[in-house]
Amino acid sequence: MSESNPEVKSKHWPVVLIRFLARLPLPFLYVLADLLFVLFFHLIRFQRELVVGNLRRAFPEQSSRATRRLAAQSYRHAIHILFETIKCLSFSDHDLAQRVEIENTGLIDSLLRQHRTILAAASHHCNWEWLQLACSARLGVPLAALYKPLNHGGIDTLLLQLRSRYGSQLIEAKSSLPELVKFARQPGVIAVVADQGPRPDEEKYWSRFLNRDTAFFPGLERLALLLKAPVVFVRMERVRRGHYRIRFEVLTEPPYQQHSGVIMEPYIQAVEKQIIEAPQDWFWAYKRWKYRKPMYEVRH
Repeated sequence: MSESNPEVKSKHWPVVLIRFLARLPLPFLYVLADLLFVLFFHLIRFQRELVVGNLRRAFPEQSSRATRRLAAQSYRHAIHILFETIKCLSFSDHDLAQRVEIENTGLIDSLLRQHRTILAAASHHCNWEWLQLACSARLGVPLAALYKPLNHGGIDTLLLQLRSRYGSQLIEAKSSLPELVKFARQPGVIAVVADQGPRPDEEKYWSRFLNRDTAFFPGLERLALLLKAPVVFVRMERVRRGHYRIRFEVLTEPPYQQHSGVIMEPYIQAVEKQIIEAPQDWFWAYKRWKYRKPMYEVRH
């Protein structure tokens, strides 16, 4: 197919734009992000009511004014994260080290001496792309990360290149089990962002989360039980704009009791605690609660 074909150009121009933006200074990108925030949140109001509705249900004690202020903060931070991720395509190792601090890598070293594999469970809090990159760059052990391909092949390729920059092994989530079992034969860390909801046709783990019955994909628990691996929660906090701090916290260690929720509940509680402490840094702009728990479904 010729490169002059409009369909080919329509697929290429977002990648060209992203690469161009990555060359711009980060302070300029924050200015651009703030302009887009005003456009999309205040003028177009794209997904604004979804964000406000999610926050209102999660924090019913807040006033309407406080909820809308929090919605604006989280929306603005989400756009900042988008541009931070784009900028990371041109980051030097020094840039990343200056902007993401890891407090206690010694905990990972200690757990690896006791167990061959660690599950590092994070959430969509702060900049999860920078989190994965920083861990891959500084933990000094093999790291595997689960991912779901994007619909746009060019952007998906860019993200794969970014995420594997420091040697991370990227494994597609829907066919991950054989690859993860193979990876676990060596000492290493498996990174999972597990706070997204499963599709309607997928298996679900139901729990009370942010004042609502919420479905989670139980893969984190299944994998930890299968590999007999400890689970570490990766807590990320925003220090100031463009600067973050990571801290590891042990959630569970084997041997495990074989009952449902032994791993999912500590993870869900850790995610909820982090959100309550800094709700503006979680990603609220998507339909996390797309369906209700069936009447006879067990809630843990």
